[in-house]
Amino acid sequence: MSDFRQRYGPWALITGASSGIGREFARQTAARGLHVVLVARREERLAKLAAELAERHGTKTRIVAVDLCEDEFLEAIRTVTNDLAIGLLVNAAGFSRTGPFVDMDWTEMRRMLNLNCRAPAMLIREFGPAMRARKAGGIIIVASVTGFVATPQWSLYSASKAFNLLLGEGLAAELRGDGVDVLTLAPGTTRTEFLDNAGINDFMSLEADAVVRQGLNHLGRAGTVVPGWFYRGGIFATRFLPRPINRAVFGRLLAGMRVEKG
Repeated sequence: MSDFRQRYGPWALITGASSGIGREFARQTAARGLHVVLVARREERLAKLAAELAERHGTKTRIVAVDLCEDEFLEAIRTVTNDLAIGLLVNAAGFSRTGPFVDMDWTEMRRMLNLNCRAPAMLIREFGPAMRARKAGGIIIVASVTGFVATPQWSLYSASKAFNLLLGEGLAAELRGDGVDVLTLAPGTTRTEFLDNAGINDFMSLEADAVVRQGLNHLGRAGTVVPGWFYRGGIFATRFLPRPINRAVFGRLLAGMRVEKG
């Protein structure tokens, strides 16, 4: 654990920390000896998590209650972190809606693009230069298995996660020689609030603690990680099938997972 802190400490900044995968990243990075900046919209949840981390691990925390979907989110983060050395950046915030693209609410579409694509890119640009200058640091981008294949009824979300996937893989190559490790974590369905928000069930879902553990264990050892043998096998198989078949398979799977809200 001391090696992890030396390589990626002393502070981690984690988005989406109020729930799900982001919250689990906060817990597991604190357990590995890092102090944590918790970023999400819901301040009460962040305060509760901060108290938990302090009690369990003696972790120092700072809270940034900000909506990453909004245009000017970065200034609030700068204000809280301007005296900190952020050695690990975890972009875990994200959300989705399922359904026909042309029927989606434009406000929801804009928020999804801002949160899933714009915010990670801006945060990496904000904290990446200092990591490169120190010749040490880590960046984790949470993508999705849907980023590998176009998925009908989830077209915008899968496109946003393809952005994450390609951004992470490109940055891993760019920063490797500068001592900065970049990992793209691409889970399948995971038991978090995300499922309810996206309107899908928990078929073949993974546990958030296992997903995060695989990500942290592979940081510095791999560029892209797909947790779970079922999902790894499925993504591997897509390499040998025509794109229309992959699209049809993923679309059929999602159609079977959608929960109609009435």
